[in-house]
Parts: sequence; C-alpha cells; structure tokens
Amino acid sequence: MVLDIIVMIKQVPDAEEIFIDPVKFTLNRSQARGVINPADENALEAALMIKDKTPAKITVITMGPPAAESALLECMGRGADRGILITDRAFAAADTYATSLTLAAAVKKIGRFDLILAGESTTDSGTGHVGPGVAEFMQADQVTYSTSVKIEGDTIIAERELEHGIEVVQTPMPALVTMLINANIPRRSSLRRRIDAMRKGIETMDHESLGLPPEWVGIKGSPTIVGSLKIPEEKKRLNKTITLEEIPEMVKELIENKAIVLGDDEDA
Repeated sequence: MVLDIIVMIKQVPDAEEIFIDPVKFTLNRSQARGVINPADENALEAALMIKDKTPAKITVITMGPPAAESALLECMGRGADRGILITDRAFAAADTYATSLTLAAAVKKIGRFDLILAGESTTDSGTGHVGPGVAEFMQADQVTYSTSVKIEGDTIIAERELEHGIEVVQTPMPALVTMLINANIPRRSSLRRRIDAMRKGIETMDHESLGLPPEWVGIKGSPTIVGSLKIPEEKKRLNKTITLEEIPEMVKELIENKAIVLGDDEDA
C-alpha cells in the first residue's frame, strides 16, 4: 500500500523584515523575504522520513500569493512528489478560521489521504490554530505538539512533548499531526530534484475550483477583528564606558546599589 501524505506549509516573511500596517492592523509583508515556516520544515522532514521506510506519495500544499510557489519548489527539491498552490486575491488577509476552511477544502478536493502533517505554529502569528482547525473541518483525529511520528500498519504513533514529559499517542489513519519546531533536522534540497520540480510545475487552486464563495474566505470570511493597536515605546538603555582604572570604583558602586551581592566566608 502506498501512503498518501499531505504536508501543509506556509511561506512566512523573515521576522526582521515585516512591520504592522497602522491603518489596516495587518502584517505588511511586501518588503520581506519569504522563507518556509521553520516548524513546517520539520513537518515535511517527518513525512520524508516516513517515505524513506514506507512507499508513500507526498503532496505539499500552501495558501498564499504566487511568490509562495518558490517554497513549494523547495519542498519538492527535498523529496515531495507534488506541489499545490492555493492562491486567489479573495483569500487575502484571512484569519486562522478562514485559512483552515480554505485548506480543508483543498484537502477534500485532493481526495484520499492517510496522514496530514503541519507545523505546530507559524512565526508570523504563532496561534497554532490552523492545523487543529483543518482537522475539525475534515472531522479527522488530530495529534498536536508532536516530536516524532511513525506508521505501523494502519496506525499512526506519535510522541507529544508536554510540560511534564512525553506522551505516546496511537490513532488510526487518517489523521492530522502537527510537529514542533526542531523535532528533527530537515534535509536539504538537491539540484536534480529542484530541476525536476520546475519541469513538473506547481498546480494551483482558487476559490472557484474549491467551490468556496468569496464571502466565506479571506478577510470577508474572517470573524477576527483587530479593534485597535498600541505599539509600546522602546525603552532606552543607558550605557557607560569605563577604563581599567575605573573598574574597582564601578564594582563598589554596583555593590552599594545591590546589583552585586557578595557571599560571606561560609558561602565561599
């Protein structure tokens, strides 16, 4: 049996290159370089590790602008078999609810699946909502905060990292599993696979092909509303340049201000 694995990824802006639009209260990504969300790289690697041991077909999907195609090509360069870009201006400014609805519709259009993998959260929002949201729309079992996942027969076995230890969960296929960042070491793409990916090309889906009315998706279908935005003032740090001769006096000052606490002889 060949497993059908779907990996949901997101191309996110470099965190140092984005800013918040003060009018729309949304992230402005126009000047930011796009990268694959780190936890999604771990989700893809988990799928590839399964494929290394078991016959499997990996389909990678992402919702985003046309530029997100590069992220899919990178995933195919690492070993994914198929890339699908869900793109439409109607999808713009979607919150996690509308995003989950759209991704679930894409999964339904793809058809049969045994396992869906996704990063636990993304660096541009960090909500952790989308993976569980897709599972709910698909009415599929889900396992979150996973550090590893493997297939034994018709069963998915995943290890979850909890606050006080590791939990091992078993669930029948199909199911959705979200992976924690740094759960594994993602492999690099190969030039040959990237060339093959470019020749194969990326498939696209829009709201019409998914059968989703425009009012269900994007900002129109998003119940989340940001009422106001307050940017805290940056605290200025004081600094002082000292010479070697001034060090004893500086230490004395720190002790007097209790910035340094010296132990007694018994503690030494």
